[in-house]
Amino acid sequence: MQVSGYANKLFITENGVCNLNHGQQHGEGSSITSFQALTDLLRSLLYCNDDGRIIVARHKPGGQPEDAYIKFVMLCAEKTFSEVTDDAHVVIMAGGTLQPIEETRLRLFPGLLPSDIKFFSCNHIVPPESILPIAVTCGPSGKKFDFSHSSRSSLNMIEELGRFLCNIVTIVPEGIVMFFSSYEYEKQVYDAWMASGTISKISKKKHVFREPRSSVDVEVILNKYKEAIQSCSKGSGDTSVNGALLLAVVGGKISEGINFSDGMGRCVLMVGLPYPSPDDIELMETIKHIGNYSTSSVIGDDKPFNGNDECKLEPGFDVLRKSGKSGREYYENLCMKAVNQSIGRAIRHVNDYAAMLLVDSRYAHTS
Repeated sequence: MQVSGYANKLFITENGVCNLNHGQQHGEGSSITSFQALTDLLRSLLYCNDDGRIIVARHKPGGQPEDAYIKFVMLCAEKTFSEVTDDAHVVIMAGGTLQPIEETRLRLFPGLLPSDIKFFSCNHIVPPESILPIAVTCGPSGKKFDFSHSSRSSLNMIEELGRFLCNIVTIVPEGIVMFFSSYEYEKQVYDAWMASGTISKISKKKHVFREPRSSVDVEVILNKYKEAIQSCSKGSGDTSVNGALLLAVVGGKISEGINFSDGMGRCVLMVGLPYPSPDDIELMETIKHIGNYSTSSVIGDDKPFNGNDECKLEPGFDVLRKSGKSGREYYENLCMKAVNQSIGRAIRHVNDYAAMLLVDSRYAHTS
């Protein structure tokens, strides 16, 4: 890899800067990058064991037919991580997503006794009175909010959400960030609101912005969003407009790496429970592995391969139903970690404050 890395650097030096983000590569540079990807795959296969899977797909979910790919996926890091723990006197892990700690223990070092693991957690620097988390179970007309997969596309549900948002933009100053579970659902809701006139009503109080799919355009939208809020705070422009609204997506650039401190995020709305897609092959294989659900090393079946055979994948919902308790808990934890990561974008320092509205009746359930 050192040789290929040197070759890549030499190519860039001789041919000018190569913009990887925009995919502006010449033929030779692309060949070097492809060779690196192939080398990485072959090296990964050296570690192929019961904890790994080889995924061969004709196209990515929602992608084009030419997006076929082959990928090695490590489902559990236990064996790899044991190389560290076996040779070290002390191993320190630091991060904001280690909890639930029992899940981390089972996935990384199940051989260690719970008594051998010391867990330390710091209290949040922001006082409780600066945070207002509310589970919103129903809308202004009393309709129960249910954004599960079977109900979220209902026009009545989308309209009720719009009425609720119209009320929120009237009373909350400065910036509001609203998170949806996917780009597809955000577009569906936005298009419905455009047709019904809801966006027009919201625009009388907030400038409306949407998270773009391309990460290259995110910074441009964020700058416009920030400028709109600052303009309202200074009292310039239309005095009836009191800030801006940003429609974002869980798992997108905004939910994972952007801070909305102070006026950038006085209120965060989470629409529904952002469970990962059951169509995600890698995720379903991980859940099957965690839930002790038997499968072969190569996705398909255990029969000898026949050129006329078709590798069959179990539907994601079937995998979740058959998975053990640990597999289902892992799936639910991924959802709640995404929620925490998204709404946490609004609280960034000790003097900050924000409201966090969890819009779905399921948030009020005890389990």
